[in-house]
Amino acid sequence: MNKSKSFSERDYIFVVKAFALLSIVAAHVATVPQNSPPWTVLLGYILSSIGSIGVGVFFLLSGYLYFRTTKTFCQFFYSKIRTILIPWFFCGTFLFLYVVLRKGGLNLYNWFTTLTVFSHLYYLTVLMIFYLLFWKLRNNNCFLIFFSCLSIISITLTGQEILDIYPYINPLNWALYFILGLLIRKYDLLEKLALFCKKWLVMISCVYVIILIIYLSWGIYISYWKHAAIIAELFAIALVLGISSYCSGMKKTNWFVYLGKMSFSIYLLHTPFAGIITNLFNHFHLWYFTLFRPLIVILMTLLGIEIVRYLSKKIKVNKIADILLGVYKTDRSRT
Repeated sequence: MNKSKSFSERDYIFVVKAFALLSIVAAHVATVPQNSPPWTVLLGYILSSIGSIGVGVFFLLSGYLYFRTTKTFCQFFYSKIRTILIPWFFCGTFLFLYVVLRKGGLNLYNWFTTLTVFSHLYYLTVLMIFYLLFWKLRNNNCFLIFFSCLSIISITLTGQEILDIYPYINPLNWALYFILGLLIRKYDLLEKLALFCKKWLVMISCVYVIILIIYLSWGIYISYWKHAAIIAELFAIALVLGISSYCSGMKKTNWFVYLGKMSFSIYLLHTPFAGIITNLFNHFHLWYFTLFRPLIVILMTLLGIEIVRYLSKKIKVNKIADILLGVYKTDRSRT
């Protein structure tokens, strides 16, 4: 299919990444004290619900970008050493040492599990598994359908607390969204899907808000696996695709694109800022800023990254710094 001149796939993906990043940060600033007033707890639940969107979106985008790679197996994984593994382990180690300074536990086992399992970096572990698992089978519809069914079953069993596997590191709990990305790319549906979600954005928004209200009325928030989580996640993904399509037509799109380009670096490094802001706001009972926490954390992280980049440029090590920080470069691709 020939893409219309008004649709920039590259910029659109960056805008989607920007909103997915906002969701992930929201998940890490949603904690409020147990004795908080009801409205503060409600705001925390809203942030937690928003926070359940981003990982699914990023897996969908990862599947979409992965399908079209023309590199050989060795070329592909060699490229990941620079674009993913180095910043992953460098930034992950930095965050691990930050935690160790506060809580202790300096040993090789804690370092490895922090980087691969028991932190927000689990996403990269699962992503590497998908890269290996789907290398030969990403174009096999029968396998994709079969694995999607396994994923749905796994999500359901996890929600029922029947499957006794740490849920975040279980690839089956995320495979559905990665496979959706593969299929969207295989059948060249991204532009059509973006325009469809934009056209029906009001209806999609209403449905998602209704789902959110139902959850909140039960005294719970939307999670990755419990209480019809797949339906909520799919509507949430459609909502992000629609909002991103709408924002892509705005004059200030460059801000969203820039944030999308910086999303990997911010994802890697935002958690110390998230902890500081969450503790600070909770301590001073700044409940009226609760919904602004993700944006504040993103801006603080972005400022920190840009300061490091500026200083590294002054001492002429900016290329190395960008690699270590996972900063997107226009001359290279993560696919």
